[in-house]
Amino acid sequence: MPHLSRVMSAAPAILIERLQAKLIERNITAREVSIAATGQPDAIRNIIRKGSMPGAARLDAIARELETTSDWLLGREAAIERTIADGGAVPETTFRRLPKDLPIYGSALGADLQFSDAVGVIVTVEQTEVHMAEPSDRMARPIGVTGRPDLYVVEVAGHSMEPRYDSGRRVLVDPRRSPGVGDDVIVQLRGPTFDGEEVKHVLIKQLVKRRPGAVVLRQFNPHATFDVPNEQIAAVHRVMPWDEALGF
Repeated sequence: MPHLSRVMSAAPAILIERLQAKLIERNITAREVSIAATGQPDAIRNIIRKGSMPGAARLDAIARELETTSDWLLGREAAIERTIADGGAVPETTFRRLPKDLPIYGSALGADLQFSDAVGVIVTVEQTEVHMAEPSDRMARPIGVTGRPDLYVVEVAGHSMEPRYDSGRRVLVDPRRSPGVGDDVIVQLRGPTFDGEEVKHVLIKQLVKRRPGAVVLRQFNPHATFDVPNEQIAAVHRVMPWDEALGF
């Protein structure tokens, strides 16, 4: 029989969501807040990653470090978000909004493509339709990646990367840092137009390797590894994990 003192309730989803939002807003890591509030580095990680519900005193300490209240973090109906003024003065109510300036591309599944694997077998590959000239929507930019106007988001279409990415999942794309072997990538495909070319489709896959004349990619559903000739590629960009953007 488990010891009763060790039985812990699960953290509500709204607590996890609001903790993550506050970390983004204040541009601070979970580790920094945890140490400042509790003296332990994993207090917030245990809430977000393990769903562990903290005690009232610990949650109050975390809320103070995040300049808000426990009631607001827990989503209680009458709660308001508060920012603690310098010197411990009376809190002033604020309602903060992160700017929605991160462009989102892609929302439709394009026609399947066919590529060859290492032994010449034809592999059918899903592609996502995009319109890079005009985003389909915009979302709030994590404060950890402000000053990066080159970043963009692609909304996954199709099922070829499940269970890693379900259809409709949004992935953050970093065109500046070169992707390495094993990284997830967005491969922009060349699309000829009457007066030049335009990126109209992308592949969302895992980078296996680069070889002369081609980039080797992997998908998971169904599992397949295949080559994409360099002449069909406009760019290969790294998918940035959201944990990296959030500062974890």
